[in-house]
Amino acid sequence: MAAMVDSPTLSSSWLAPAFWRACAALACVLLITSLMNAVVFPRFDAVFTYARDVSVLANAVTLIAVGLVATFRPSLLHVRALTAACLALLVAGAGLLPVGLYGGNAVALTAAACALSVGRGWIIVMVGVAASHLEVRQAGVCIALAFVAEYAATALVWVIPTGMGTVLFTLLPFVTVALVWRTAQPVLQATESGEAPADFSVTQPSTFLPLASQLFVCLFLFRVAFGYSLRFGEVGGVPVSDFLGIVPVAAVALYVLLSRRAFPADLLAQVSVLLVVAGFLAVSSGGAYAAAGSVTLLAAGNALFDMVAWLVLIAVAGRNPRAAVATFAWGRGVSGLGSIAGAALGVWSNDLFGAESPSVALVMGALILVFVGYALIGLKRFSFAETIAGVTPVEEAATRSPQQEFAARCQAIAERYGLSPREREVFMMLARGRDRAYIQEQLVVSRNTVKAHVKHVYAKLDIHTHQDLIDLVER
Repeated sequence: MAAMVDSPTLSSSWLAPAFWRACAALACVLLITSLMNAVVFPRFDAVFTYARDVSVLANAVTLIAVGLVATFRPSLLHVRALTAACLALLVAGAGLLPVGLYGGNAVALTAAACALSVGRGWIIVMVGVAASHLEVRQAGVCIALAFVAEYAATALVWVIPTGMGTVLFTLLPFVTVALVWRTAQPVLQATESGEAPADFSVTQPSTFLPLASQLFVCLFLFRVAFGYSLRFGEVGGVPVSDFLGIVPVAAVALYVLLSRRAFPADLLAQVSVLLVVAGFLAVSSGGAYAAAGSVTLLAAGNALFDMVAWLVLIAVAGRNPRAAVATFAWGRGVSGLGSIAGAALGVWSNDLFGAESPSVALVMGALILVFVGYALIGLKRFSFAETIAGVTPVEEAATRSPQQEFAARCQAIAERYGLSPREREVFMMLARGRDRAYIQEQLVVSRNTVKAHVKHVYAKLDIHTHQDLIDLVER
């Protein structure tokens, strides 16, 4: 995918204020989630434990509603009014939260949690839209830096006073809005006044990521693992520390910062599956450190996949800003539903695990089966890189020739399977139906050299015939 290798160096981008604002805003969003789960939600249990589940559901429903409206009736998205309502909800939630916590008022606590969650939902959309201005490689660096910063800051969450963590949780959303409003406002207002994605996708289907896309199924399943890791093994409502998850996140950050290659989205998704499956296996082992090991593996797998999810959503939004709000709102809303389902499973597993019930093994076996089965079947022919490449900007869709579409598909496949520059040349000629003699003449190489290149291309694409190659490109 050509877009994934743009900007071989970022030296000219480090000084761009928009880049650093996007990094800081994304780090704030991630840190707000950590504070919510590690500091704020555990305090709910003494008053009304279900307030946390109601608030997460409110967040997910709000985002899904925004996603549907942005897809079918974007004219109803009055951006300034929505942003003002978001800020008002954040203020109201911050005011009601102490009443609920210190006054033991379940109604006030639930109202505060829901107000903060709904306001936070619109902020997430604003951050995603603001980051969509970045080139794909810039976005990869931004995400890597934000995740490392969030993990480093989370380490302090466990040592600062609970009251200070709660105050920080209520203040960070306002900081985030201040960081992204200037960048996000033009895209948000263009969405409000523009044509509905559902309408322009009728004649230009490649311009919009369908709401039933495989990407959103992935987001749901991996957030199930995230929700599970939050609740399983918790003590007094406080989740087990998952700070060791910074190891794979830091490794990815170093790779992205030091390498000139594309963000390894597909590879990270595969590693995520392995870590999640290992996390569920750790639970079924039943050892003394089963809970801690499971939470660490699940959290690490989810963190890597969340990096992939942010990158894909940002890249897709960047290719078609007119559908950016719909893409982000729907994607993060589906993720919220996954978190709720995973948290419910985590609470259930706590009861089974504490009772040393054999049902734990059955639950873990079912979860492992779902993830492995989905990885082997659902993701067999799915590529995040190709998903991004498959979204055509609206402005280009009408003028892009069939030949350009063909070249884009070939380029995406070459990126996905890691073909070298010479192998790409050979692959492109083979995809156009050229034979060995033609390739030999064009590249001015020997017959054996052409044969070796073709052999390498076939091996990397896991195909056996020329027709298999053509079928792959046509698909």
